[in-house]
Amino acid sequence: MRHEEVRSLTPSQVDLVRKHWHRDSSFIGFPNAERDSSQEGWYDDLLVQPDWFAKATSRGTTVTVARKGAGKSAVRIASAEKRKKETKTLIIDVSADELASFYSERLAKSAERGYGAVADWMQIYADLIVRHLARHMSGTLLTSDDDIAIRAWAKTQGITERDFGERIVDAVKTLVPWAKKLLSENEGQEKESAERISRVAAATNFVLYVDDFDNLQERGGATSIGLVRDAVEAADRITHGNAEGEVHLFMRQDLWLNINPGWHYSDKVSGVVHLNWDVGDLRRWTQQRLKFAIGKALGVNPKSVRVPFDDMWHVFFPPEVKLKNRTESDSFSYFVRRSMYTPRSLRSMIKFALDGTDRLPVPGTVIEEAEWNYSIDQLEFLKTEFGSLCVGLDICLQSFTGKPLEWVASNLYKHLKGLIGNGQVRLQKGVSHGDPEIALARFLYRIGFLEVRYPEEDRFEVRDVMRYPDHWRSVRTDDAVRWAVRSAFFNGLKAHGR
Repeated sequence: MRHEEVRSLTPSQVDLVRKHWHRDSSFIGFPNAERDSSQEGWYDDLLVQPDWFAKATSRGTTVTVARKGAGKSAVRIASAEKRKKETKTLIIDVSADELASFYSERLAKSAERGYGAVADWMQIYADLIVRHLARHMSGTLLTSDDDIAIRAWAKTQGITERDFGERIVDAVKTLVPWAKKLLSENEGQEKESAERISRVAAATNFVLYVDDFDNLQERGGATSIGLVRDAVEAADRITHGNAEGEVHLFMRQDLWLNINPGWHYSDKVSGVVHLNWDVGDLRRWTQQRLKFAIGKALGVNPKSVRVPFDDMWHVFFPPEVKLKNRTESDSFSYFVRRSMYTPRSLRSMIKFALDGTDRLPVPGTVIEEAEWNYSIDQLEFLKTEFGSLCVGLDICLQSFTGKPLEWVASNLYKHLKGLIGNGQVRLQKGVSHGDPEIALARFLYRIGFLEVRYPEEDRFEVRDVMRYPDHWRSVRTDDAVRWAVRSAFFNGLKAHGR
């Protein structure tokens, strides 16, 4: 691949890029970070690092909170990649599903007991680390019946945040002779096994990543909320209470919203990072994908592509899109405004457009059709993402079908009050505060379905959860406020009548 710098595109180069990616949208990437990060050059050429990225990948971050598709897994993968350079640090990567499968009985007893779960979680985190280190050294997973497991677990009994790292080192000292014995008995073991054992034996720092932590949340279960709170508290105490151990949890925004009200430790969690993307961040994310596409087509390194963003975007999309009121809008801004302000959401709409066209740049009619499909897809996303927080969320969202895009506040509250009054819709405890209909309106704002518009002289000042995540707390309740269904969902509602 050549390293010659490309600062502008000639007409023939534009044609070459379009022919290369005709009916092929793969350059826009994959919806999940695990597949996306497997691409060559992902870390150097495709990974975008917004202002919050450095903090999100730092040692002191206990909980990473984000909407679905905002990059939690990408942060975890990038953070682990960065930490691999630390020779005495071992990284253990698990999912919440694995955690639950091993410790469901213990967690059930903790929930039934109603107290002491923070200590239980510290032991569970330590056990997870020891379990994975054993498999890393020997290729054998420890089970509760193993004699070696009993001896190793004994080293973590009564573990606290202050001696977390030291106690794991003691457990490792118990495991190393066992792993060496297994290695000597099995000539077929990989040659690298001895090196792995030596690396584990020399380790003094242990980092545990637990992805998809929201999977532990039972549907509307108050008991599980208590357990999740204790899990966060234990992780925070470990990460900030000693120099040798860290626990990093990754959870979706809806779970974080659900565990905070009434939680005594909420204001003490010192390592929380929210992954909120703005327009500039999404523009940089798209820019990296466009550089990759152009570099691949022209046979040059993506880093050598220095073409202005608009010129790259216009290879694939027209400069402007016609709106329903016959005015025109910048096409990239049009895509972003209809997204959930996450890379996955923006990628989804771009991919719908690219997959629906037989020529580039994508015609306006194809973009319009892509928006219909994207809107329906996003409605389903909301039901899946937030259905556990609101009984009858599906009914609530579909009740806006055939209704106007914009609502006077009093009319919206009347509509929502009717849904609540006949028992079709109910917010779960923990996300409902104040009058039920106002609480429901604010909840619909928090999940991105509604936005708030404040009339000015010749325009509206718009607030939505993607750009103003905390604004729901202070939304006025009088008719000076206009509520509106976000266009990302309004078209999907209309689509049901097509």
